[in-house]
Amino acid sequence: MWNFIKNREPNIHMKRLFEPFLSYRHFRTRAVDRQNTSSTGLYGFDHLKSPKGFQRFVDEAIERSSELIDYISGMPSSAEIIRAMDEISDTVCSVVDSAELCRQTHPARGFVEEAIKASMKINFLNTNHTLYNAVKKAEQDGHLLTEEARRAALHLRIDFEKGGIHLPSGKLDRVNQLNMDAHKLCREYGENIINDPGYVDIFPASRIPRQIQHLLKPIYRLTSGVSKESLGSYEDEQEKGFRIITEPRTLFSVLQLTPDEQVRKMAYLKGSSIPHANHEVLDKLINSRHELAQIMGCKSYAEFVMQLNMASSPEVVVSFLQEMSNMVKEKADEEFNTIRNLKRDLCGQRCVDLEPWDEAYYTTMMKSSAYNLDSAVVASYFSLPQCIEGLKLLVKSLFGASFDSVPMAPGESWHPDVLKMCIHHPEEGDLGFLYLDLFSRKGKYPGCATFAIKGGRKISETEYQLPVMALVFNFSRSHDSSIVRLNHSELETLFHEFGHALHALLSRTDYQHFAGTRVALDFAETPSNLFEYYARDYRVLKKFARHYSTGEVIPEKLVKSLNGARDMFAATELQRQIFYALVDQTLFGEQLSVPRDTNSIVAHLKRQHSNEKHVEGTHMHIRFSHFLTYGAGYYSYLYAKCFAATIWKKLCQEDPLSPTTGTLLRTKLLQYGGAKEPADLLTDLVGDGIVRYHNGGIVPDVTSCLEEMKLLDDKNRHISK
Repeated sequence: MWNFIKNREPNIHMKRLFEPFLSYRHFRTRAVDRQNTSSTGLYGFDHLKSPKGFQRFVDEAIERSSELIDYISGMPSSAEIIRAMDEISDTVCSVVDSAELCRQTHPARGFVEEAIKASMKINFLNTNHTLYNAVKKAEQDGHLLTEEARRAALHLRIDFEKGGIHLPSGKLDRVNQLNMDAHKLCREYGENIINDPGYVDIFPASRIPRQIQHLLKPIYRLTSGVSKESLGSYEDEQEKGFRIITEPRTLFSVLQLTPDEQVRKMAYLKGSSIPHANHEVLDKLINSRHELAQIMGCKSYAEFVMQLNMASSPEVVVSFLQEMSNMVKEKADEEFNTIRNLKRDLCGQRCVDLEPWDEAYYTTMMKSSAYNLDSAVVASYFSLPQCIEGLKLLVKSLFGASFDSVPMAPGESWHPDVLKMCIHHPEEGDLGFLYLDLFSRKGKYPGCATFAIKGGRKISETEYQLPVMALVFNFSRSHDSSIVRLNHSELETLFHEFGHALHALLSRTDYQHFAGTRVALDFAETPSNLFEYYARDYRVLKKFARHYSTGEVIPEKLVKSLNGARDMFAATELQRQIFYALVDQTLFGEQLSVPRDTNSIVAHLKRQHSNEKHVEGTHMHIRFSHFLTYGAGYYSYLYAKCFAATIWKKLCQEDPLSPTTGTLLRTKLLQYGGAKEPADLLTDLVGDGIVRYHNGGIVPDVTSCLEEMKLLDDKNRHISK
């Protein structure tokens, strides 16, 4: 994909400075019109009434972009150049973002196939020297009057150069090919995960606990029955069992709740060893990205992608991760021994060690025992409609706005389950629109994610292009209930993704290039991590979490138990995230003269930074898609965890639903998107002490995070400063 357009999950003219283009409004989505009842296409785009509409959608985007390129070639003022560049970005992103959402969620194969073609066809702008030269002119002539405009020129120029436009033609052609190869490989990797989730068949059905049977597929096999005396013969009988599809969500439920160790083992081994095809895909991607980085003059892909990140270099990231690993090790060792001792107490001396398929089961048992938790009781307070009310509560309390369902025009939705919501402020009007695609279905993107459809941007002094986003989840409908109920982890996920959505919907940047989550990668997860806290605070939960049948408010004791259980093995979970981040850095870091295979890399790092045993034949890295989407950037989650902990402690904890808190979050953080340096935004929000400067880069202060997890002893307190 071209590089000067930031397209993440993953993403107006000042008096319309060039009047000849006033009439071109066909890329403004109808999603901004709440009352529209006439037929339209997907997401409010008229072209997308049928799969073939993607062809016209692309053609008009190319046509419009060409007109803007012609305008820019006349070298208008610097401000006009940047404004026109942003309209090109907006025009192209409308196609690419819509195509990506369609590819991941649309149930009709025809739409999906045309969306894939569209995203490939429009990949052409990173080789346009007219645009590159114009951006350099705008950056160098010193006539850009706003910080955001100057920042846009800098970022556009760097993004162009990351696409290789400054290289000789032969190298540029190779860069384009490598980028295309990487795009295809990433798509292939994801499709392999969906198409080959793996399965194990378990007989008899009694080996599967009742509370997870609704997640599994009933199966039957013939067995020889008992002789029927009256017939003098044997009759075949059917034995019931279950097929465990080892996709991550189902696999985790099986590992958590199944007493039968052999069932857990079979499910773990299968789920951790497929899809086999991704071994080759990942190897090709690593090689492709490394070659790309070297052509660009970088030692590694990790170095290449960090040019605009806060960390600035892989060395800063690895140093940070190593420090955190050392800080957490002692506590993680204690937790591991506690889990292992429980298994030995329950199983006797025949249980020599704790196996990877044991941890989730025994930690769940210990949490339930220590805090008397029943998952069904917990879920009874989190019916999905009430959880949506929780989102409305956040918007109303913090930002003084409403968050309500609005009607969709015929053809706008891609599935009957999809909801369309609008954030509306009584004084400012509509602020943005959000589609909610909540339930699991065959062929749909398997995880939870935020997708951009339209970025916000300034059209004129009085008009703003409203952002349009989609949140995609895979919540399960229980077979025995019409009321969907979430567990507490799923509630946290809902609030996490809503944090991303708020970042986009409440940003008010001049340029869509900086709208919402189009920020430095190691800053992007901060708002989403912050809003997870709201899913854990009793003062928030008591306002919407009610029993689905009695209406009883969730008891404070239950919330304390949930939080206590969540924190029981916090060091182990943090250690796991550090391990993932180090795998990511190593896969896309400097390549050794004698390359190691990815399996040995993962095994080596697991032995160094995790208590979990590595089992030969298991390969977590072949179905961990974050290594592709966040290539060399998975550490961002740990950055965000630390930033969010500091923001919560210093700004939100005293009164999380205060309008004053909401105003500060909106006006000092969310509204700027990527228009300002992340470190400046964070410091302006909570003051000094949220970031540290280290070896030319920026790392989070970890004090609040470690205090929260009760990991901050005197030794770690010294290191964290």
